[in-house]
Amino acid sequence: MAEVTHTTTPVASLAGASRALRQSVTWRFATVALFIGVLWAAASFLTRTAHDQRVTRADAAATRAATAAAAGRRDNAVALLREAVGLEPRHPDYRLALAKALVAVGRSAEAEPYVQEVLRQQPVNGEANLVLARIFEQAGSNDEAERTYYRAIYGRWPPAAQPLRMRARVELVDHYRRLGERSRLRAALLELSNAFPGDRELQLQAGRDLLAEGFTDDAARQLRVVTERFSDAGDALALLARAEFARRNYVDAYAAAGRVLADGRRNEEMTALRVLTARILALDPDQRRLSSRERLSRLRALLGEVRGHLMSCDARADVAAMRPLIEQWLTRQSTDAELGRTLLEAAARRMPASCLPSPQSSAVGRILADLGGESPR
Repeated sequence: MAEVTHTTTPVASLAGASRALRQSVTWRFATVALFIGVLWAAASFLTRTAHDQRVTRADAAATRAATAAAAGRRDNAVALLREAVGLEPRHPDYRLALAKALVAVGRSAEAEPYVQEVLRQQPVNGEANLVLARIFEQAGSNDEAERTYYRAIYGRWPPAAQPLRMRARVELVDHYRRLGERSRLRAALLELSNAFPGDRELQLQAGRDLLAEGFTDDAARQLRVVTERFSDAGDALALLARAEFARRNYVDAYAAAGRVLADGRRNEEMTALRVLTARILALDPDQRRLSSRERLSRLRALLGEVRGHLMSCDARADVAAMRPLIEQWLTRQSTDAELGRTLLEAAARRMPASCLPSPQSSAVGRILADLGGESPR
């Protein structure tokens, strides 16, 4: 049987070599890809680890800063918050905290860029606007401060930060008080009371401020609402008694003071106020539903007091000239109530305050102050 000899053609040899080359290249690419993948995974792991470490360090620095601020170490708090911002520069909470810390130490110019960066990212951030308003306030930019306080008030606040939203309104009130903007101050106080109707302490504070600023009608309305809305109205009744007295509403002042004393607790101020208002009501010739005889009797009593003060007072000549007219009206037992009231009002207007009893502690002094047109404050 003849032997068969297999020979390899050049074409077959080339095909085999090509396959081997392709396999070699594929394995090399696979090896390189695997190596790159391993490097990428390692780099990602290291990056995540480094990031996690930065986050942890930044959080720790911020926590230490809060502790330092609470302990009064404000400069230390600033340094720690700078560290937190350096570690996590895109974290808005750290930027805002640093801005607040800088404002607290009076470095508003340094604080502004940090809070402005927060507002570029979160323009309706209520707390950031509040911090910016404080910066404008410290810089004397009053119009900008006012606008920014309102942006803070109507900005976005998380539920846990509602006390700070309230603080924005309180600071706006203080802003107007410092500027002497009485009409805006009154409006801000009324807005403050309307914004938080369920907060007794805030309602009381609004009433106190309205009373202290001389807005007695508003104060009385505000405090009366507090007494009606809350079962425990705090010192609203005592404040209401003062407000009613200041606005010359002596009947309601007497009633409110009586309600304060009704619980049996000792209150010297309300006791004195009730005694004083009772005397005023017993002497005031302008009380409603008085008979002609009673009105005349009250005028005589008051003019008798005025005569006594004129006798002991070194008054001007025009004031002293009133004395014989008063003497004549009293001596003749005049029944001309209109003339008596005219004399009383003239004395109230012309007599110097040093010649009259105090309107805060004397019923006669108070009635004369009312007749003379003195401010109810």
